[in-house]
Amino acid sequence: MVNSTVRKNTTLGWVIKNGETPEDRAFAEKKYYEALLSLWFSYVNYSGDTYYPSLQEELIFEFEKYEAEQSAR
Repeated sequence: MVNSTVRKNTTLGWVIKNGETPEDRAFAEKKYYEALLSLWFSYVNYSGDTYYPSLQEELIFEFEKYEAEQSAR
């Protein structure tokens, strides 16, 4: 007889890699990114630090492109 009170705790990473169905893996991946975003929001609210390197690089690229277009006129 299976004891229904026994729980197996796994991480979302494990479910993403080893879920029984593609739907399970997709759901775990969605929950992972929701949790990650929630943690980032909490961090930003706590620290006020909004630095995100990829976004900064993209903004600098767009600014430099804009400046080059303006100076070419």
